[in-house]
Amino acid sequence: MKIDLTNSSRYDIWSEIDLNKFRNNIRKMKRLTEGREILLAIKANAYGHGAEVICQEAEREGIRLFGLATTEEGIALRKAGIRSRLVILTPAVFEQIEEIIRFELSPNIIERRYAEIISQEAEKRGKTTICHIEVETGMGRTGIFWEDAVGEIVSIARLPNIKIEGIFTHFPIADSFKKEDIEFTRLQIKRFAFVLKKLDELGIKIPIVHISNTAGFMNYPLMGNCVRPGILAYGLYPSKQVKKKIAVEPILELKTRVVQVQQFPKDWSISYGRTYKTTSPTRVAIIRAGYADGLRRSLSNKGEVLLGGRRCKIIGRICMDTTMVLVPEDMKVNVGDEVVLIGKQGEEEISADDMAALVDTINYEILTGISERVPRVYLGVRNSNG
Repeated sequence: MKIDLTNSSRYDIWSEIDLNKFRNNIRKMKRLTEGREILLAIKANAYGHGAEVICQEAEREGIRLFGLATTEEGIALRKAGIRSRLVILTPAVFEQIEEIIRFELSPNIIERRYAEIISQEAEKRGKTTICHIEVETGMGRTGIFWEDAVGEIVSIARLPNIKIEGIFTHFPIADSFKKEDIEFTRLQIKRFAFVLKKLDELGIKIPIVHISNTAGFMNYPLMGNCVRPGILAYGLYPSKQVKKKIAVEPILELKTRVVQVQQFPKDWSISYGRTYKTTSPTRVAIIRAGYADGLRRSLSNKGEVLLGGRRCKIIGRICMDTTMVLVPEDMKVNVGDEVVLIGKQGEEEISADDMAALVDTINYEILTGISERVPRVYLGVRNSNG
């Protein structure tokens, strides 16, 4: 991925990341969560925003815990000079344990056997591995089943060269207000609280307790001494059902340029599959964005872009590297004109939520789908003393 801390003038497609808005979002979250520790999710390249720069900015805002998905993500950040705690939230395979220890990453332990191998490898190298333990309370994914968790955690805590720093669980449906979903989330909280209580009775004190993802701390009372936000930091909400206790701003805009303007005659087909035919002489702007950049192919013939401050329809199938846009008869358009795929232009705006709704997905997938070949240009960069 290209990182540009200057300007976008030399690119034909780019993402603009507003770091001032990011800082404001972080500060609002801190106030909302009453000073609790924040474990910020920066997996999947910080949800498409660029993990290295986002991590550096978050560190300047006092965040010292970061959630990743893969060992490779953690190694890349260590090589970039990030020294904060990097928690690998998705369980790693056994073959990655040596690198986890070498790069001082914090694995998610989801079974005792995995912990035993980490302990052995850490002991060989004379190191102590700091880990987090996931408890399965109803997510239906990874973790130690809640009814077995106390005994398993007691056994893990006895292993040499392992320090249990954190314990967590995950909500699958905290963003819903259906009665049965609220009851299920409350049941998860009850199960997790049971595990914590039993561990406390046995004298096992785990310093960091995190249960609340964004929907969790927006819709339910705060629990534990740490929260685990992701999408909110980037200015979006997990779903329409989440209480908007704070107003955050999207920090990303995705932009491109017109590379050619064509005048096609009547009955001329546009792009692969000939799924669109002109009904009269038609002006079309070809823009430098395609599905290889993250513009979903399923937006073909129904998505829109902003050009000249107006919404313009995508016509024909989106190609790997280019897309065709219908130009209104009264609009002036030239090669090099800026086109907004996500963001604002004039009085109009297309959000990641708008785009997601058209293709029946979620804003997370739109953002994380922005290709690494798209340069990230950062606005509001602070100097080293700032």
